[in-house]
Amino acid sequence: MLARSNEGHGGEMFHRTFKEEKNLERMVKTFMDTPKEDTIIDQWESQIFARILRHAKVVYVSDAPDEIVRDLHMVPARSLGEAVRKAEEILGNPDAAITAIPDGIAVMVVP
Repeated sequence: MLARSNEGHGGEMFHRTFKEEKNLERMVKTFMDTPKEDTIIDQWESQIFARILRHAKVVYVSDAPDEIVRDLHMVPARSLGEAVRKAEEILGNPDAAITAIPDGIAVMVVP
């Protein structure tokens, strides 16, 4: 994912949800067990993002502080080249398929 993140980490509850819960499976279970009238602010956003993170390792190219990127369960990178190197390292295969998403809010990726 490539984005500026010039507005920080998004909503406070969104950030706190990921920062405070390191286990994505437990996070998703908590979401699913929460009655709809008791959902928290930004829960829909957190649910979708957690489902993505359960299936893909995200290397996030931005100017955001590394700590915030890690809080959100992603791998920070400062350039596309650095991101590709980290992705290859994570995958253990320099020939593996890597998808670059330049504007996540406007792009749909279908496996």
